[in-house]
Amino acid sequence: MAILAKENWKKNIHVLSQKLKRFPGLLWQTIWKVGRDDPRRVVHALKVGLSLTLVSLLYLLEPLFEGIGQNAIWAVMTVVVVLEFTAGATLCKGLNRGLGTLVAGSLAFLIENIAEKTGHVFRAVFIGTAVFVIGTAATYMRFFPYVKRNYDYGVLIFLLTFNLITVSSYRVSNVMKIANERLYTIVIGCGVCLLMTLFIFPIWSGEDLHNSTVAKLEGLAKSIRACVDEYFSDVEKEMTREKSSEDPIDKGYKAVLDSKSQDETLALHASWEPRHSRHCRYPWEQYVKLGAVLRHFGYTVVALHGCLQTEIQTPRSYRALFKDPCSRVADEVSKALIELANSIKNRRRCSPGMLSDYLHEALQDLDDALKSQPRLFLGSNNNQTTSMLALAAARDNAIQKHAKNNSGVSLSSSFKTDTSALIKWKSRGMNNEGSKSSEASEGKALRGPQSSRIAITSLEFSEALPFAAFASLLVETVARLDNVMEEVEELGRIACFKEFKYSGDEGVVNC
Repeated sequence: MAILAKENWKKNIHVLSQKLKRFPGLLWQTIWKVGRDDPRRVVHALKVGLSLTLVSLLYLLEPLFEGIGQNAIWAVMTVVVVLEFTAGATLCKGLNRGLGTLVAGSLAFLIENIAEKTGHVFRAVFIGTAVFVIGTAATYMRFFPYVKRNYDYGVLIFLLTFNLITVSSYRVSNVMKIANERLYTIVIGCGVCLLMTLFIFPIWSGEDLHNSTVAKLEGLAKSIRACVDEYFSDVEKEMTREKSSEDPIDKGYKAVLDSKSQDETLALHASWEPRHSRHCRYPWEQYVKLGAVLRHFGYTVVALHGCLQTEIQTPRSYRALFKDPCSRVADEVSKALIELANSIKNRRRCSPGMLSDYLHEALQDLDDALKSQPRLFLGSNNNQTTSMLALAAARDNAIQKHAKNNSGVSLSSSFKTDTSALIKWKSRGMNNEGSKSSEASEGKALRGPQSSRIAITSLEFSEALPFAAFASLLVETVARLDNVMEEVEELGRIACFKEFKYSGDEGVVNC
């Protein structure tokens, strides 16, 4: 037992030593990755370090320390709390902190002057009553939607400062002097934060919201294109995709689905930032509305991606009949999303009518292709359908021969290859403990004349359903694209984006 414990201890020590050896490399990789993903993070870290150094001079320089004293620590605390990544967030917290401190100090000074003219007992009752009433009212105001959205931090600072000053004034005689000194240091800290965030490599929340909207449109376009490419790809490409660690389809739409909280926060902080133009107001709420529409659009892309991962799949011979029209629809939807992204990126208006014309043509081609093969979805086994399936199976068979150099595969074996997954799935559902002999006898029974026709008809119908779902979701993306176009057009109108003029050559003029 002692020998085993000793071996385990040595093993743990060895594992720990290996982790310690790898730690510096992993730490450096993390530091490098964080800075490479967004170089502005390095700039922000340097700005915070410089700000803390500046306010620390209130302690380090003797003349400044004699004028302010121990209350200089409040300037340091203000920089740590207020200085945020974007200018809008810093303005929001800085102005809230300054306004809350100013209002709380003024109200506490008023209550202190009233309480001084009363007796000692009545003064205690008056201060307690004021703390109760103002604390209750201020806390209740935090539930107001507008106050909670814009001034929640300011009300919190107001409560803290008011109670500290008011309650302390009952025992400390010079509390108002201390409050004034703290107010000065808070103002100094806020001033340093505003200086850093507005004039030294500013990072605007509105610009982040604008760029994230463009990135979401581009990501959805890539996801749709990747979905259709994978759906109509051959086996080798699908196997390669499964081995890949990153999924470009997931990466495209997950950023859209997870963006609600980020969009609302960026829009709120952007509303505090100074306007970049005197003629146009930036409709940050419209960006939030557009983000909501993009999330609804993204749900369709998620369902489209789900068609690639279902247990029952339409055979590739069926899919090949509709590859070109489906690919064209996906191309036109992707082009439309990219055009919308470029219009927002360049702050110009797009042409929804032109995009709709191309989309209408692509949809008409898909509709014609579906109408030309109606019996594939009806489960009919007449001569026309049989010949159509034979042609599709022969085409798929030729592809397999060319890829695998196998010239002895017949039409029957090709059909069985396409539907083998469904046959196995059905056999597992009927008998989970079936043996090889029972599967062989079931195969012999299916080769009978009448039972064979019934089985093939059922397989044709059930295997056509997944493609019908895929095609309907592809059409649904086009339907929801209209809502996206409307929101982008409304955004361009309110934000005074540049607009096109169609007169011979296409030109762009400012609004």
